[in-house]
Amino acid sequence: MKRLIPILFSFLILCMSTHAQETMRVETKTFHSPDFPFDREIFICTPMFYDQRDQSEVDVVYVFDSQWRSHFALAYAILAECQNPAEDTVPFIVVGISSPTTPDYHRNNDFLPVPTNVTYQSKYYGNYENFKKFVREDVMTYINSNYRTSGHTLAIGHSLGASFILNSLASEELFDDYIALSPNFMEDNNLFADNFLNYDFSKSKPRFLFLTMSNESEEKWRSAWDLVKSKMEAATLPDNIKMFFKEYPEHTHMSGYAQCLMDILPVYGMYRQSTQISDSTRHPVHIELECPWAEGDVFITGNQEAIANWNPQGIKMTKVDEKTYAIDLNLQLPAEFKFTQGSWETQITPGNAYPMNLRISNPNNTTKHYIAQ
Repeated sequence: MKRLIPILFSFLILCMSTHAQETMRVETKTFHSPDFPFDREIFICTPMFYDQRDQSEVDVVYVFDSQWRSHFALAYAILAECQNPAEDTVPFIVVGISSPTTPDYHRNNDFLPVPTNVTYQSKYYGNYENFKKFVREDVMTYINSNYRTSGHTLAIGHSLGASFILNSLASEELFDDYIALSPNFMEDNNLFADNFLNYDFSKSKPRFLFLTMSNESEEKWRSAWDLVKSKMEAATLPDNIKMFFKEYPEHTHMSGYAQCLMDILPVYGMYRQSTQISDSTRHPVHIELECPWAEGDVFITGNQEAIANWNPQGIKMTKVDEKTYAIDLNLQLPAEFKFTQGSWETQITPGNAYPMNLRISNPNNTTKHYIAQ
């Protein structure tokens, strides 16, 4: 509880300060879809200094069951606690997706497909494919079109929301990384467990997965959870797959949510500080640096041979006028780089990008104009 107090305090400060550009900002977007008998809200939290640091793309975290605003608020508050705008920490856009609970429609309709092996006695199931399409075609398209996104995504789901995101990995790799809290693997006679176990991680791009179970694992969910956990922990996974299982027997199905996020989101932030090149295609990029006080040559160096493999006296940029340097390159993505004048002691830090390694991740946004502090 003591660890939760600063997070809740941050949330209250945010609620009182969303008008200021230097703080996080929460916006609401309402979607109408013919696949649902209602309008659906999503919530979008942009990180501190998002407007000022307009040459940086940002990862997106999708939080399901955000009709319970605490799920959404906990995610962005914990991530904000992990971010220091003056240090090499990763900012995130956090998107909360709600699932209404009414007499005619339930969150289970979103998360449960039409069953294959059993017959449900409830009417609350079967809209899984439409919900998945809504997330992919409506929500993710809107976010990528209206915000500066890196193209890298994390999904956070709890209970059947966790089952949904893991099923979306098995069926179409909807997200890159997954935090699945208390997933119900036993649904439809263990079909959800089978779907996850049949996913071929040997052919996957780099992924981070964190799966938990609270004290519900002592009840009817235990056998399916044990099946998945034992098989995955015994499997030989590629080095680019980071998969963690953790049990919280001291927590209930609901109380474990906050503790799990507090445990794993700081770890995930550290994981995203160092990226791996995942695209063998070379993309044309144009990079400019505006630095009126620089004297002499300016170099760019970064995470691949085309930018000198972090040699501080890297690739010389062309001086195009009294204050601007430019270069055209063909780079693999994500490209990470810095500017120097020949040594790390003479590094040039832009003020309009987050102060980590500069990154180009999105192949649709490869022209950059940085302004030195």
